[in-house]
Amino acid sequence: MDILKIILEFNPIDIFLFSLFFFIFFLILYLIKNLNIISGLKEKINYLEQTIQKLDYQSKIILKSDIELKLYQEEIEDKLNKITFLKNFIISSSHLLDKEQLFLQINESNLADFGFKKGLILNFDDWSVKTNIGFISEEIEKVILFLQHKKEIFKTAILITKDLSLNEEIAKLLKTKNILINPIRGKEKIYAVFILADYFLSGEIDRTGKEIFSIICTHLGQCLDNIQLYEDLYNIKEEFELKIKERTNELVKSLRQIESVSKAKSDFVSGVSHELRTPLTSIKGFASLLAEEKFGKLPPEAKERLKKIDENINKLVDMVNTLLDISHIESGKIEIRIVPSDIVKLIKDVTDFLSPQIKSKNISLTIETPTYLDVYMDKNLIERVLINLLNNAIKFTPKEGEIKIFCKKETNKAIISIKDNGCGISKENIDKVFKEFFRDDNPVNREVRGSGLGLSLVKRIIDIHKEKIWFESEQNKGTVFYFTLQIVK
Repeated sequence: MDILKIILEFNPIDIFLFSLFFFIFFLILYLIKNLNIISGLKEKINYLEQTIQKLDYQSKIILKSDIELKLYQEEIEDKLNKITFLKNFIISSSHLLDKEQLFLQINESNLADFGFKKGLILNFDDWSVKTNIGFISEEIEKVILFLQHKKEIFKTAILITKDLSLNEEIAKLLKTKNILINPIRGKEKIYAVFILADYFLSGEIDRTGKEIFSIICTHLGQCLDNIQLYEDLYNIKEEFELKIKERTNELVKSLRQIESVSKAKSDFVSGVSHELRTPLTSIKGFASLLAEEKFGKLPPEAKERLKKIDENINKLVDMVNTLLDISHIESGKIEIRIVPSDIVKLIKDVTDFLSPQIKSKNISLTIETPTYLDVYMDKNLIERVLINLLNNAIKFTPKEGEIKIFCKKETNKAIISIKDNGCGISKENIDKVFKEFFRDDNPVNREVRGSGLGLSLVKRIIDIHKEKIWFESEQNKGTVFYFTLQIVK
């Protein structure tokens, strides 16, 4: 009530002024409050502007990084594609042995993988075109005309960099900025020149592209080296085969001549041997009659001479018979009957037949054989083999010496050996033992004359049986002869 009374005491103007004051006061307070709010909002706006600027800068960095990453990815993919192309190209061309097929490996698809539209390979010797992709004839003529005067450059440098004058001059000729040119060089020669033009990828040719192009040219050079080597080997092979054929024809002709001469020799030996048999038989008969004193009494000296004549005639008859056997074997006139027979019994029969000679020199004889052993053989011929080998052993074994005869099984073969402890065979004559008329120079052969045909006949008989004969010998210690025969199963 007191406040109301006080208010009523004021006049209207005072009240108005008072009210205006309060209104202005409250308005000022309100404005101050709003100014504070506006100041806060400005600070927020400034902060947001700074944030937006930072975000804009970061977004630009991200966008730039993204663009750079994409470009880098494209570059990596391009390099990967080129490396893949290089790998596939090397794999597809390494096995080729034909030059035309090798050059066909360079095609439009390969060039596109490498980033080029045009490709040209020119033979270095005559500038003939080996591969052409995209080049027109006028361009090729210009390039050839230009390169004909630049041969020496290729012989002294490997050209792949763009800034070389040769590249620039060819680029002007072809009216292109990006060009690669490189010789296809082998180990000892330049085979061709490889030109790439019209690089359609963005930017210039990078170092990787140049290196890969260099590798391709090097690989082509190695492939051409291999092809050249193969062609040379093939030509040598053909030439060698031709020479072998010619030599074979010569050898066949010589063999026929030898066979003709051998037949003539065999016929001659056979004829002469037959002719010698009759007079020798007659001489032997008359000598025997004279020695038996059928024509009258003879002095002891004459009888002794007749005895030597008879011994020498026996040697001549044996030699003639051996020559006849050899000639019959060579000419195929001898009848051969290879049938199952007991080799053990034949060995015992031969040793019994020659036992007088063995006993006369007091030689110790050892025989080791199975109870029996059937083998495939011509009994008469193998008997000659055993007689000749045992006769030789007796001949070369000293008095009171030792001879051993063995017969043993080895898988499906019988191996027969005759061993003596005589003078042996000299090393320089080992290869001559089975040749006709060969006689080793030793004390025994100097005292006892022989024909030198026995072992030659033995070898021929064993060859007829398609078996093997060999020997082991050591001078002053003895010799052992071996031969094989097929066992009857």
